[in-house]
Amino acid sequence: MEKEEQKEKKKEDKKKLTFDYRSSRFFALLFPVTYLLAIGIFCLQYHIIPGPEFLVLAFLIYAAYNKTTWRFLKDWLPFITVFISYQIMYGIVGTVSQNNLHAGPYNLEMGIFGGQLPCILLQEAIRLPVLDYVGAFFYSLHFFAPTIFAYILWKASPPNYWKYTVAFGLCTYGALITFLFYPVAPPWIEVSSGVSRILTDSVDVSLGIPVYKTLFDFLSSNLYAAFPSMHSALPFLISLFAIKIWKKKALPILIFPFGVWFSAVYLGEHYVVDVLGGIAYALLAFIVVERVLPLLSTRSGIIRKYLPQLKPLEKQKKKEDPNSNQKPSQAI
Repeated sequence: MEKEEQKEKKKEDKKKLTFDYRSSRFFALLFPVTYLLAIGIFCLQYHIIPGPEFLVLAFLIYAAYNKTTWRFLKDWLPFITVFISYQIMYGIVGTVSQNNLHAGPYNLEMGIFGGQLPCILLQEAIRLPVLDYVGAFFYSLHFFAPTIFAYILWKASPPNYWKYTVAFGLCTYGALITFLFYPVAPPWIEVSSGVSRILTDSVDVSLGIPVYKTLFDFLSSNLYAAFPSMHSALPFLISLFAIKIWKKKALPILIFPFGVWFSAVYLGEHYVVDVLGGIAYALLAFIVVERVLPLLSTRSGIIRKYLPQLKPLEKQKKKEDPNSNQKPSQAI
């Protein structure tokens, strides 16, 4: 009997190791990979960088062949809605607010650093082609990282995915309101005589391809949305959630926001004040989702109804385990 059981176990192990090309698992990998290769070839051919919406479509194709399509659509609709509506409103806000520019970050920066701008100091002191490319790499991650991180949370930690989605919405829409009422030009526009826009003036020229010019023309229709810096806010928001979930194992992710913060100033895209503003917006959104909304959910039926994922952790556990409050039976 034992030998037969061992043989059966070996057969089951072999089945797990074998990869059936007719299975849904095979197509779940084949179609997204084929799609991403096609997108990659298209982008290389026409010298553009794809937006995050293309990544979402790849995830949807993967989900369709894993019997999770409807759950994917239901769970991702809020995130996609926030993202797309933000992109649409971003351009509209830029058109409305461009005649009401403010110089607060520039004046504050000049006051803090004794009449000198860090972006000019960095470009004059340590300007190197290698740093140009490193800065371009970190700065470009902003266009992909929020969507990829959302997918990781959706697969690994659904409750935190919902919290991240709400925090993402608070952060982006809070910034959108600021862009409307307090539009600020970036250093490369406001101090054009002293600050170089390295991504288009240097990196594109050295590549021989207008990668960043095309990207900015496509995605950055608002030139006066420097404060707060969303390039600084979203990497920090991602880091906060990663460290909250995976603790010390996630500490290396801090390289991401620090790299972006340095790059934003070095590349001439943002003032240090813009970066600090982005950090503040991300931290505030994280605190609201982790502390304020769970507290309000205990008193507000609307939040409990429409955002049940934000309930305090203890109450969620009690709901999942209704017998947890029962006293243990005493021994007779």
